Amino acid sequence: MPKIDLKIDDSKKLPQFDLPIDFIVYDNITSSLLNFYGKFPCKIEACIFAFCVKGTVKATINLWQYDIKENDFIVLIPGSFIQIHEVSEDVQISFAGFSSKFLKTVNFWKSMTSILMPIFKNPILSMQPQLAQVYSEALSLLTKASLLPESILTPNLTKGVLNIFVDSLGESLKKNLVSQKNVPSTREQDILAEFLQLAFENYREEHKISFYAHEINLTLSHFCNVISKTTSMTPQEIIMHLIIMDAKTQLKGTDTTVTKISSILGFATPTTFNRYFRTYTGMTPQEYRYN
Repeated sequence: MPKIDLKIDDSKKLPQFDLPIDFIVYDNITSSLLNFYGKFPCKIEACIFAFCVKGTVKATINLWQYDIKENDFIVLIPGSFIQIHEVSEDVQISFAGFSSKFLKTVNFWKSMTSILMPIFKNPILSMQPQLAQVYSEALSLLTKASLLPESILTPNLTKGVLNIFVDSLGESLKKNLVSQKNVPSTREQDILAEFLQLAFENYREEHKISFYAHEINLTLSHFCNVISKTTSMTPQEIIMHLIIMDAKTQLKGTDTTVTKISSILGFATPTTFNRYFRTYTGMTPQEYRYN
């Protein structure tokens, strides 16, 4: 299996989990690798389809914690944050990953249209045992194919594999062969989904909640009430979590200066950023970096 590196994008100075080649598949990820992601939040730039063969994982994906168990399928779209909190000793994860460079060649976001909203709302799909076995065997077969001396996984076949994952998951959702916990279905949850999408796209530049209320065409008070009702968090707390996760990622994963990080995250001065970070973490950015 090719080595997977934590890649630094010099243009943005963000630590990014990307893949060194277009496509990597492996059917035996164990606790030793997963525990790496417990050090600090990591930002995923690839698209990852993962399957829990056995064992359990407690993880934060974006804003919420999940308990991942046997027969759960996980979809991490580019831009996701992930941090592993706890893994069982017997855990085994299969995964297929597509690099950010490859995704740009296949119009990825358009291909994801049919499942993007359900996945965005909840990236953990609980599969019925028979369907779970199919995915497990498919990932094992792809792993064997990738290990051949002369790989048969050409770019066209890789694109086909991506389409199979997307299309099959779409059909499985339609036919209720997979289940999602707390899948938004009400108008309030639709507003939440719209807010989260906007937040992920704009949290660096737009810290003010009034921006998001305006974009969703709601009064500020109604917007805040809806988000608080559906998440038990205020909109400001959600923006704060995104900013702090991004800051922690940069502080631990790069040598970017605190001054530069404060600018990237939309703060007028390093002093303002330092105060903000300390308010929510109990330490300064420099203390966190070297702790």
